[in-house]
Amino acid sequence: MEIKIDQSLASLGIKHVVIGIAKNVDPNAELSENFLTKQKKMEEWALQCDIDEVLNHPYTQGYVALMMKAKRSVKKNPPTIPAFIRNIQHRGSIPHINSIVDIYNVESLQSYLAIGGHDLDKIVEPLVFTVSQKEDTFLPISSTPKHVAETDYIYRDKNGIMAWIGVRDGENYKFDDNTKNAIFIIQGNENTPVEPRVEALHRIESDLKECMPNLEFEVLVIDAKDEA
Repeated sequence: MEIKIDQSLASLGIKHVVIGIAKNVDPNAELSENFLTKQKKMEEWALQCDIDEVLNHPYTQGYVALMMKAKRSVKKNPPTIPAFIRNIQHRGSIPHINSIVDIYNVESLQSYLAIGGHDLDKIVEPLVFTVSQKEDTFLPISSTPKHVAETDYIYRDKNGIMAWIGVRDGENYKFDDNTKNAIFIIQGNENTPVEPRVEALHRIESDLKECMPNLEFEVLVIDAKDEA
């Protein structure tokens, strides 16, 4: 797969993007007892955690700094992890989407990392990480089209924007019942080293394998000077 980090994004401090490619996935697989136990523990943690501690975590602050560079309101576009925790606290439970999403949502809570998940077969190469550098439009999952400013950081394929400033994923690339192959993207920020991002993807791999025995999984670290 051809993957590029544009210099406009590298200039914001994102020098590496960490990617997991999972083949032979099943969004309707029965989750393992081991994972369900972990999910319950993370749910209990999210329900009682101090949101200020999450907001002050270095990873979260790194996303805040990126959004400020994009000249976007942090209040209107809160970082993914505290926003997800608030959603759990409002609902009283972790939302259940499908087996793939449930697994990487739990990992997001565990690692404090924003993780994008997309149907790999819906992507038309190249996959490019960049600052938009033009006015554009983005369709978030289960929402209406959103205006994209020149300063917004995104990643996109040949057909459109897959994710916007690290807080929203695109409708046209989401998992569905027919998904066979997945891509997980941890774009990160200046405060997220490569190693914990790689470890997070390997935990996703382990959880997927427990309920999807035919899984094939590969982790890629894309440097701003590399293509894959």
